[in-house]
Amino acid sequence: MKNLLRNILIASVVLSLNAAPIAAYAMPEPVPATQTAKQKAAAQKKKEAEKRKKEQEKAKAAREKQKAAAAKKREAEKKREAAAKANEKKQAERDKAAAERAKAAEERAEAQAKKEAETKAKEEKAVRDYEKYQANLANPKTEVISYFNLGLRLGYAAMMDQINGSYLGAGTLNQSNALQQLKGGPGAGLNITYNLEYGHFLFETGLDLRFLNSTSAYGFQAQRTENTYGATYNYLFDDVREMRNMLEFGLPLMLGAQFNRFYFLVGAKVHYGLPMGYSQKGKYDIVVNDPALLEPYGMGIHELNGQTKQKMVFKQPDVSVAAEIGIDLDDWLQAQPDPKAKKAKVKPGQRLPFGREHIHYRVGLFAEYGVLNTNNTPAALPVEFAQNNELVQNSNTFLAWNGDTKLNNLLVGAKFTIQFEVPGKKARPVPPPASYAIYSVVNAVTNEPIDKAFVETRGTESGKIAMREKQISAKGFRQRHAVGAFTAKAKADGYYDAEQNFEIEKVGSTEYVTIALRPCPILRVRVTNKETGLAVPATVQILRAGAAEPAYNLATDSASGTTRQMLEEGPKYSLHIAQMGYDTVDMAINNIGDSLNIQLNPIKKGEVFIIKNLHFATNKTRILSRSEQALQDLYMYLARNPQVRIKIVGHTDSVGKDEANQKLSDGRANEVMKDLIERGIAPDRLQAEGRGETQPIDTNDTEEGRQNNRRVEIEIL
Repeated sequence: MKNLLRNILIASVVLSLNAAPIAAYAMPEPVPATQTAKQKAAAQKKKEAEKRKKEQEKAKAAREKQKAAAAKKREAEKKREAAAKANEKKQAERDKAAAERAKAAEERAEAQAKKEAETKAKEEKAVRDYEKYQANLANPKTEVISYFNLGLRLGYAAMMDQINGSYLGAGTLNQSNALQQLKGGPGAGLNITYNLEYGHFLFETGLDLRFLNSTSAYGFQAQRTENTYGATYNYLFDDVREMRNMLEFGLPLMLGAQFNRFYFLVGAKVHYGLPMGYSQKGKYDIVVNDPALLEPYGMGIHELNGQTKQKMVFKQPDVSVAAEIGIDLDDWLQAQPDPKAKKAKVKPGQRLPFGREHIHYRVGLFAEYGVLNTNNTPAALPVEFAQNNELVQNSNTFLAWNGDTKLNNLLVGAKFTIQFEVPGKKARPVPPPASYAIYSVVNAVTNEPIDKAFVETRGTESGKIAMREKQISAKGFRQRHAVGAFTAKAKADGYYDAEQNFEIEKVGSTEYVTIALRPCPILRVRVTNKETGLAVPATVQILRAGAAEPAYNLATDSASGTTRQMLEEGPKYSLHIAQMGYDTVDMAINNIGDSLNIQLNPIKKGEVFIIKNLHFATNKTRILSRSEQALQDLYMYLARNPQVRIKIVGHTDSVGKDEANQKLSDGRANEVMKDLIERGIAPDRLQAEGRGETQPIDTNDTEEGRQNNRRVEIEIL
């Protein structure tokens, strides 16, 4: 019992201890009705502390804000300073670049001025030299002039052999009635010589090389008796040819004279031949007289197996007399033309590209004949036989005919020579100094230079071209001219042509030629869609009054819808625009310098128009090729207006059966639709219908009316 009471007491204490906090948590703490002075002071103090804390935080935020603003200000200041420095740097660079450009421009101006001064000084010196030369012409001095010549000769060559008498063989061969015909051949020569000119006197010597090729034809008879049988063989050689070659080098010694542009040389040339040779070819006929037979018989024609590339033996040296006559080409290839001459071979003040101050050219005719016999061939039979063999076994050159055959060489032809003059301290002819015309083309209204003009100049009296058409820029153009009177004609796009006469009075002078062109009025046309204001690519026809065909067919630009044309003054003009899908415009042009803004009214839903210039094969649906432009215009109209749907309606005249006309109109309308689909138009935008002859717009009693009824119309859906 005692233990039970003790346990109950312990449990009560435990429960009381645990229940107290729970009750305290569940029940709110009672608010005292009044606070003590101490509590009020503590609350006031806490409130003031919080207020001071907020003020401190606010002051701190303000300081941080001021600090950030100051930093931002400093950053902005730095950026402004950097930008100012960058601007100063850029300005300095611009100033430097401007100074460099100014300096470069000044240097260019100085260089140009220096160049012009040098050119002017050179031209003035040329005038002085020419005047001095003209003054000294009255008392000319004889000068020694040296040339090195390179000459080329081409012509006819002949190696002329002179056969004396006939040959009688040693009992086996008789030869007689020898005939010879000289054919000759090509010859060439090359010489490198020294030429001396003193007044009219000429002297020339140097190295000469020549090649001779000559052919001679021979005909002769030969007789040979065969000892064994006693038969006599008669040989007829009627065309045996011997071709000979000779290459020689030697020394020419020539004297002569020159008068104005003509010259001549005569003298001798000593040549030495190099080993060359000869070749033979020909045929012969054999006739045999046999004592055992009553009649002679022939053995046919045989080829002569003549010698080829056999050496010939010559006597040395070969001495020839030579002559040359010709003309200098400097007047045509190098020298300045006489300004007073009526026919100048070259343009005034110009030389051909290969004409130079110390290079001269001449052409002439020459002849060289060998006066010594150059044949040194031992005597030999022309043909040789073997015993008991009727055919020719061997042949020899005809120069060996009888041991004393003479050979003389001939070379004639034309010669071209290039002369290299040795410069020296000698007075050379001074050509006339150049005269110039400085052309400029300006606008007659503003007097401003025209950027691109073309000028051609002719002699006023002769009408011959002095300056071919050249493009003249705004800077002008400087052209060399001879002394004389000239007419310059200028033209430029947008201006009327004009002419200007001028005269260059003396050599070395400069004439300033200014040609003023009057600007032409230009008709400008802009074509737009009246509803959308967009540009319309259209064909604009300009017609002269009373003319059936247009004078100008203009196409407007697809982007801007504009075109322009310069019209001639005088005629009256009208404008015609018939663009697919738009109303036709016809109007007069009152001023050829107007700017016309033409607005086209688009054809609207329900309206119908005819396709012009659409052609089909007769009674067929095939579209002819000349309809291409009409079809392309219709396609472009549909392409530019994708919202438009159309019906293609075919019509015919009344000729033929109704059913055939209906079928023909259907086919033609469908052919047009098919063409548009192939060009890229969507099929759902197109319809095709044929109405045959049911809707004529003109009479069917005339050809013109029937042609109008045969049409294809477009109806806007």
